[in-house]
Amino acid sequence: MTVQIMSALLIIGLIVTGYTTVSILMDPHDNALREFAVLGLFCSILIMISYYTELNTPGFAAKVDAVKFGYIGRVFVNPMLLMLIFRYYGKKVGRIWQILLYVIPVITLIAVFRCDISRAYYANIMLSPAGLLLIEPGPVYYLYMSYNIVLALVYLTFCLYQRAELTDRDRVNNTILITACLAPLLLLMMYLSGWTNGYDVSSLGVMLSAMLIALSVFRYGLLNKEEMLDNMATGLVFLDSDAKLVYANKKAEQIIPALTLPAIRTRTQDLSQLCEPEFIAIRAGSATYERRITQWRSEEGSHGKLLTFNDITEIHERLSSDAMTGLYNHAAFYPKLHEALSEQADSKQPVTVAIADIDSFKQINDTYGHANGDTVLISLAETLHRICGEYGSVFRYGGEEFAVIFRGDFALAERVMEQAHTAFTKTAFPFLQKAVTFSFGCAEFNGTESAETLFNRADQLMYTRKKKRHAAKKASSAAMQP
Repeated sequence: MTVQIMSALLIIGLIVTGYTTVSILMDPHDNALREFAVLGLFCSILIMISYYTELNTPGFAAKVDAVKFGYIGRVFVNPMLLMLIFRYYGKKVGRIWQILLYVIPVITLIAVFRCDISRAYYANIMLSPAGLLLIEPGPVYYLYMSYNIVLALVYLTFCLYQRAELTDRDRVNNTILITACLAPLLLLMMYLSGWTNGYDVSSLGVMLSAMLIALSVFRYGLLNKEEMLDNMATGLVFLDSDAKLVYANKKAEQIIPALTLPAIRTRTQDLSQLCEPEFIAIRAGSATYERRITQWRSEEGSHGKLLTFNDITEIHERLSSDAMTGLYNHAAFYPKLHEALSEQADSKQPVTVAIADIDSFKQINDTYGHANGDTVLISLAETLHRICGEYGSVFRYGGEEFAVIFRGDFALAERVMEQAHTAFTKTAFPFLQKAVTFSFGCAEFNGTESAETLFNRADQLMYTRKKKRHAAKKASSAAMQP
């Protein structure tokens, strides 16, 4: 092979490897493989630049300097390749073992940079009549090559061990990765056996390895697509045409923990329920996720439904909040009540609903104006939130009507609402000469009634109390008249 042909191959290898490296860096997905893939390819680029320079630079000293430059990449490319394959198959390597991987490469690099004054790495180095470097290995050279052979054997053994569990598509990728390891190893063996007449052609093997990894990236997805999906903030659930689970990413498993159950994982359980209207919005902890359904179809003809769960917590909170008071609004009341009653079935903790309504609020609005009426509403909202918020959720149900969902029994709700009433009546409003009061009613869940029935019971009890308060005021006013 002539210098011109080898130089042309190196240029092609540099273009392909460089393009692959940039593509990986530009990929928007966070990926644990990125660091080792990029570093490994960058090392390959250094080796190819070094070999091209060695081939095309006149002068013995310049060629030796090119070799030294190339070894900056050469000593680290195999450890990077090994770490890449471990990450690719989801295996973790301890930090100490990672550090030990680079001990011999660092020793090698020091020996190479002293090769013109020491025989530790190269026992002899000279120029051939064709202008190429001819070398005789030294003791550190054999140590380094033995180290590379051990890494290659570990790499190959690991790839072959994983092969039994792979799909057909992944086996093709596995074959490419094995070949990427074998290429520099075989050319190294050829050099050590003397078949290359003293020319170290292992750099060509590294170039071939880099191009194979580039093929893996672009054709078979060396950057693990499943890992990308797992790192997404959106929950993804792929169902087949029979509504059986095909794949769920980690976010989906956090939102719906049942997806990790063996019956679902082994595709024996129907998940069509996830497509029902009740799962349009899902609560997971303090977050709310909106479900959307689209269709998916693979190149092999498989098809089904893709369920995406997007975090809409902030949007949901805005839609669920009353703009004036900052409390939950009417739209949030029944979802929160259904949630509390559902939890009650498991925890057996009592749930009580309290309804509060400001007395004579229409008269305040008509007499003092809506701006002053809003001041009264905000004041009651603050009082209820401060006193009742510790025991449950507080809502502005509508107009001058408020609601509280207590995680407690009737006695607790009555006591806390009385405290709130006492505190509120002590609030002074500059435009009023007398205290503002509110009436309330509490109803504890009986274990069988609907959320609507529970609300209506509390509402009726509130109106009963309001009528009694109104009647008492009317009687008091009549008694004071002469």
